[in-house]
Amino acid sequence: MAERKHQYGRYQVIDRLLSTGDRVKTSQIQKAILYDLEIKVSTKTINNDINDMKYSIVLGYNAPIEKDQSKKAYYYSDPDYTIKAFGLKEADINALQFYAKSINQYKEYEVFSDFSNAIEKILDAVTIRKGFSTAEQAKSIVQTERAPRVTGSHWIPKIVEAINTSSLIGFEYQKFDTDELKVVKLKPYLLKEDRHLWYVLGRNHEGRLITYALDRISKLDILDEKFVPDNVDFEDYFKYSFGITVNDGKPVNTILSFTVFQGKYVKALPVHPTQKILVDNNEELRISVDVIPSYEFYEKILGYGANVKVISPPEVVSELKSKIEEVSKRYK
Repeated sequence: MAERKHQYGRYQVIDRLLSTGDRVKTSQIQKAILYDLEIKVSTKTINNDINDMKYSIVLGYNAPIEKDQSKKAYYYSDPDYTIKAFGLKEADINALQFYAKSINQYKEYEVFSDFSNAIEKILDAVTIRKGFSTAEQAKSIVQTERAPRVTGSHWIPKIVEAINTSSLIGFEYQKFDTDELKVVKLKPYLLKEDRHLWYVLGRNHEGRLITYALDRISKLDILDEKFVPDNVDFEDYFKYSFGITVNDGKPVNTILSFTVFQGKYVKALPVHPTQKILVDNNEELRISVDVIPSYEFYEKILGYGANVKVISPPEVVSELKSKIEEVSKRYK
């Protein structure tokens, strides 16, 4: 099992040794594998690996490995040849490791499992290039926020299939504020994640774009009905939104004043893509954002506590004051 699991790592060890231009004996390869991968392998395994590197159609290396019979050692007949982790450069490997660690948080979702498995194989192959002795060490240099597995994520593969085939989906839906189950027929256009929850956006029977949370969906099926999707620019659709909610109405130019300390974080991580800096001095960081106010917007502003003050417009200031008063009442 261990030998089969680390086969891509062994290819990298062999490649690294042969790329030096020296004649390399089987015993040297075994010692290098033991040091780098912490596993013992037989002479037969090394011979099989070399044959795979030379002849395997699946690998596609076509490695020019020859044997010096007088020294009983292997070498590359082409001194410039190297498998170089499938042709990846050092920067590519760094980016791949970061991406692999990032997508790892979604590995429990069925739709992402194939991607995760493929990346694991490549990571095993590039481990030696990065100087780690085990694949686990190679991945431990990056730790991302762990996304909790939420209900409804098992619908993702079906929805992806429906979007790709332009097929309608049918499901039952229950909002949090009602016990009523609603039967929905939808033309699915987009899957979107927001704060670790998944949503499907599509057109209903009236042609309106509408959003449904996957965790509130039950009995979802792909229907036999097809539809012709129209081109929806979702970048533009969400341009003035906060989170998943897109309310009717025009965007409002909102002015926010942050404390100097909080302002440093706001400059590093903008509140919204439309953020513009108006004032940046020793007293405040004042910015403007163009948003259509929503529950998520007010939740975001309230999250800054005393570190922010809404300057304008008056209707946003009034709504925020009302929400602060409601919060205060809960502590009386």
